[in-house]
Amino acid sequence: LCQEFRFGERVRETVGQLSGVTEAGAVTDFVAMTDELGVPHVFAHTDLDAFRVQGYLHARDRFFQMDVNRRAADGRLAELTGNILDLAEDAGARLLGLRLAAQRSVDLLTARERALAEAYADGVNAYLASNPLPPEYSLLEISSVRPWDVVDILTLGKAGDAPSASRLNQIAETHSVLRYVGALGLERGIALYQQDVSRFAPMVPRASVPDAADSTPFLAGKGISLHGLASTPASAGALRFRARASPNPALSRLFERRAGRGSNVWGVAATRSASGRPMVANDGHLLLTSPAFHYENHLVVRSDPLAGPMNVTGVTSPGFPGVLSGQNPNIAWGVTTGSPDLSDIFRDRLVRGAPGCPVRLCIESAGELHAVEERSETYRFNPGNDGVFDNLTDATAAVRNLTAQGLIPEAVDVLTVPFRSFGPILEVEDPTVVNGGPATETTVLTLQYTGLHGTREARWLFNTLRARDIFEFREGVRFLTAIATHQVVADSSGNLAFFSTGEVPLRADLEAGNVAGAPPWFIRDGSGPNNWIPDPERSQGQVLPFRVLPFDEMPQVVNPAAGFIVNANEDPTGSVLDNDALNQFRPSNPEAIYYFGDFFNLGLRSGRVTRLLRERIEAGQEITLDDMMRFQANTQQLDAELLTPFLLQAFDKAQAPGVPPELGAFARDPEIAEAVGRLAVWDFSTPTGIPEGYDASDTDGVRSSDVSSEEAAHSVAATIYNVWRAKLIKNQIDGSLAALGLKPIFRNGSLGALHHLLAQEPFTGVGASGVDFFADPAGLPAEDRRDVALLGALREALDSLASNRYATAFRNSIRQDDYRWGKLNRLTLEHPLGATFSIPPAAGFPDLGPGLPGIPRDGGYETVNISAAFNPIADGPSDFSFSFGSARRLVMSPGHPSASGAGALGFNSIPGGSSGDPASPLYASQLASWLTVDYHRLAMSQGEVRRAEHVTELFQPPARGRGR
Repeated sequence: LCQEFRFGERVRETVGQLSGVTEAGAVTDFVAMTDELGVPHVFAHTDLDAFRVQGYLHARDRFFQMDVNRRAADGRLAELTGNILDLAEDAGARLLGLRLAAQRSVDLLTARERALAEAYADGVNAYLASNPLPPEYSLLEISSVRPWDVVDILTLGKAGDAPSASRLNQIAETHSVLRYVGALGLERGIALYQQDVSRFAPMVPRASVPDAADSTPFLAGKGISLHGLASTPASAGALRFRARASPNPALSRLFERRAGRGSNVWGVAATRSASGRPMVANDGHLLLTSPAFHYENHLVVRSDPLAGPMNVTGVTSPGFPGVLSGQNPNIAWGVTTGSPDLSDIFRDRLVRGAPGCPVRLCIESAGELHAVEERSETYRFNPGNDGVFDNLTDATAAVRNLTAQGLIPEAVDVLTVPFRSFGPILEVEDPTVVNGGPATETTVLTLQYTGLHGTREARWLFNTLRARDIFEFREGVRFLTAIATHQVVADSSGNLAFFSTGEVPLRADLEAGNVAGAPPWFIRDGSGPNNWIPDPERSQGQVLPFRVLPFDEMPQVVNPAAGFIVNANEDPTGSVLDNDALNQFRPSNPEAIYYFGDFFNLGLRSGRVTRLLRERIEAGQEITLDDMMRFQANTQQLDAELLTPFLLQAFDKAQAPGVPPELGAFARDPEIAEAVGRLAVWDFSTPTGIPEGYDASDTDGVRSSDVSSEEAAHSVAATIYNVWRAKLIKNQIDGSLAALGLKPIFRNGSLGALHHLLAQEPFTGVGASGVDFFADPAGLPAEDRRDVALLGALREALDSLASNRYATAFRNSIRQDDYRWGKLNRLTLEHPLGATFSIPPAAGFPDLGPGLPGIPRDGGYETVNISAAFNPIADGPSDFSFSFGSARRLVMSPGHPSASGAGALGFNSIPGGSSGDPASPLYASQLASWLTVDYHRLAMSQGEVRRAEHVTELFQPPARGRGR
């Protein structure tokens, strides 16, 4: 290998020794060839060797990031950072218990899977054994870390999906709906919640499977709405637990809907492709960090004695082996966050010392007692800044104090219920029952979540790397039992498919065709009717000891009739298009309610992508890889396209003779007229409009110093629209709720509510709850009140833009031409230790200016090239800045004619580079091109790698007889 891959005058470095003992006992050398972007291409004889080198490279380039993520998942982050807020994060992680769940997963590994995971960990530890720790550790006064192990790998696998899949937002939902019911009564309160301000139906009626295949995984509804008959339990525990979370942002975000996760993935069939080969596009939306979340990697195995050759490339997650999204010579696949409901929170009866209870505490459900396990957690804290290394102090008392203050749930003396999938008890109504007081029973809230069981993500990962077609890929995704994803895969034979993953538990009442009490998105009654249905024999081959939705009834499509498939976190099934998540029925059991999930995206990103694809198809044009890249760069706000016409119509109405003076005054306002004129010709795109900004119209990371008049005009319109939208939502939705003493449930819900009300025919402004959201000015007809509200919000927006609120961006200017979007829409890639390592200022990227931190970039709310994510009421110079977006952009086509000898043609970009060292030129080697939505080719063939090779590293095994 050394001779074969040492070319010309290129440099070869021997960087250390790793064991090269293969399954067959042979000793080999293996190499990593790194290109100019810092992407390593690993060549080895066996899988064990390949994963050892991958572990070594991940540790060399990203160990601090790996360790932060490991500690965050374990609940030991404060031991590193010394941040008091991280103690609250640690408490939440310990309460959830992902590391314990990962230990259960170890028992499900095959011998082969365990060996591969251990090889990866060996590589990490080989680096740690012979190299100093990254510079962050010296700043934190830490000199050593514990070795990497298989449980670390599996914990990170679970942690990636747990914040959204465990759905602790059910606490917040119950808390909110109780307040709604308290304000308006049961029927009106439920209507306000589910019909008015927290609607299931998306703004844009998109659904992956129905759009792609003109079919659904469920039977048609029977014309009844079951969930409207149910009320939520009046559980004071929901209020107490929510109150504990609210004061602490670090913990509070765990209880909100979909806390900062999403993605786009779509595929185009061979029949619609210009090359005659299918294509896949994927961009995963995560926190944009320094260093980048993903790490690009290429793994080549010449001929593993057990599995044969392998050639796979794409993005990886440091700390976890393999490739998460990418391509091999036969398939290409992309992944987005899924949406099945994999958890419930139950209101259970806890008893102490009851006859028949095998331990001190039990919960009672369906007439049976189930053991409660008790464990104690010890917390430590890094004081730092005292000149003493490794002097961690005990922080258990501090965590107890946070609990006593009501700032966090009990996470020192943790109670878990194996019957409830090892889920923790989140809230105890009367703690004296646990502490030995006179009372012997109380009510508790218990989480049941599929991810706390042992699961088999490793099997999916290792099976996927060598999958030869979509059918082998489908067999692999069956093992993603507790990771909720939607996956689009194409193969070199011309097939295209979509699969949703996760084992969705079947609830007893829904299987019986009814809703007993509260539906699953609220706290449920744990006495029995709402329980998951036991299936200890695991009759479908599932991991869970409960019955699950059959795999054939999960959302999936093979070779869609439409010629494409799209998912951007909207409902893949179409079950909520009618705003009812529980009025469909299961094909294999027509009396049972089909329930996949309740919360999905508004359909704005998928709506835009679907339109772009359909426009090409309906025009008879074939779609190219360049088209796929152009679609990923799209920054047109579909919400603006839906809402702006109402504002334009209102201004037209204001100009008509005989209108009420409250409305006619706006027609005489020249600033309103100018703003409306700008919005009337806007194409809904969101360019920066400033020479300092990075736009998709720029090339290869190089900003253009010229800003065209067209770009400037669109930029100003984007600013005016986004501030107007915020004012309108605050006035009409949030303000109407505030008048009732209520708060919005979810900001996306407020936007959906606004659009639903504006689209009423005829318009009344009155919701299903009877609340009038457009009540002022009193005495005017409803349509005039609406138009006054629309134009009044625009007047407020213009006043705000010229005020001190926006002075750092626009300097109190009243010139609308100054309101450039790039002054507001700024990106910061944050490092856990703050500004020294964050971008900007690291890697040579400056802030926009004083008081305007971040890099100006195009994009906007729920655009395909997303920024300003999940906050439609942003209203201030800092509110539009963002640290969330496309953590990778992949466009791939297996079997493409231009793939040369590699079998697949692919392109990628990540917002950073391979190195975690800010002093390295590889810290942000891809960031500039990512900012302008440009790509580099995924090198897979030996020829491509040789042409790109910059440094070759030889990994030599120790001498024979020295062992592993």
